[in-house]
Amino acid sequence: MKRALVVVAGILIFVLVTSGGGIIAKNSSKALALAPCYHAQVSNDSALLEITKQDGISVSGNLIQQHFQKDSSFGTFKGKFINNQLTTTYSFYSEGQLTDREVIFNKSGKALDSEGYKYLEAAGCKAITYPQGLSLIPVSATLPLHLFPKLRITSPDPSEFTFGQYSPISITQLMFKTSKGEWVGLVNYYLWDINDWQDIYNPNEAPDFGYEKWSDDKTVLTVSGPQDCIYEDKGDCSAVTEISGLMYLSESYTNSN
Repeated sequence: MKRALVVVAGILIFVLVTSGGGIIAKNSSKALALAPCYHAQVSNDSALLEITKQDGISVSGNLIQQHFQKDSSFGTFKGKFINNQLTTTYSFYSEGQLTDREVIFNKSGKALDSEGYKYLEAAGCKAITYPQGLSLIPVSATLPLHLFPKLRITSPDPSEFTFGQYSPISITQLMFKTSKGEWVGLVNYYLWDINDWQDIYNPNEAPDFGYEKWSDDKTVLTVSGPQDCIYEDKGDCSAVTEISGLMYLSESYTNSN
């Protein structure tokens, strides 16, 4: 009888310990969970960390590090999240070159600290925007940060764009990478001498040179681009809709100097 009681007691203790361990493991798993999206900003520089998969300690996702008018990077990462530290291998493109490097994030409360950036939890990565410097134009434009890998700024030859006897001082073009991998011109930003602009602007004519969105005492910035979807792919259409929704807002343009 005593032996039977000892066996039963042993079984009960085993069940309690393993059950308690399961509860602890479950609670620990919740405590270790990362948010789906983190955003960091220092001055005009932005970074976006998107967690696409977390399986136990294994974590993977996307990382964008956007530096205002400097070399930026974007790519994917894989890593481990242990003891509030996320250690990753970041495979990224910068200036067209693919590189791998280690990036470490330390979690404190709801924030992740890494390389001078404090990444804060964000409701959704698609809601984050960033200021894009427009080449030689002294203006920055607000664009969706999650689309950064699909966007590129170029400076076409202004002499190829004429409107009657006048030419813009400079032209900056926003290129978009479609789902087929093709780079296409999406938005044109024209910078005009204010006197030329006053001569050519006619409110009763369709603006081939775009709509005025910014000006100072010497120059005027006009913007032209699509207002509707121009691609068959739904993802491309969604991206164009996001961009066009921002490009026609005057508040999207600010001094970049």
